[in-house]
Amino acid sequence: MKLKSILAISALLTASLVSAQPSGYYIWKNKLTGEKVCEPTMSADKWVRESGPYEDSNCKFKLPV
Repeated sequence: MKLKSILAISALLTASLVSAQPSGYYIWKNKLTGEKVCEPTMSADKWVRESGPYEDSNCKFKLPV
């Protein structure tokens, strides 16, 4: 019985890891200055998301959508 529980928990954890996707980085543009930055998130009051998601912190490599 213990082995079945361990196997079931292991299967659930593996399934959740496989389905999880990285959040990614986005190019954000400042509404006032036009400045662009590459960040995972920004405050929506001054910034608008311009493109992404990217897999790296330099916004060079796009993630498959």
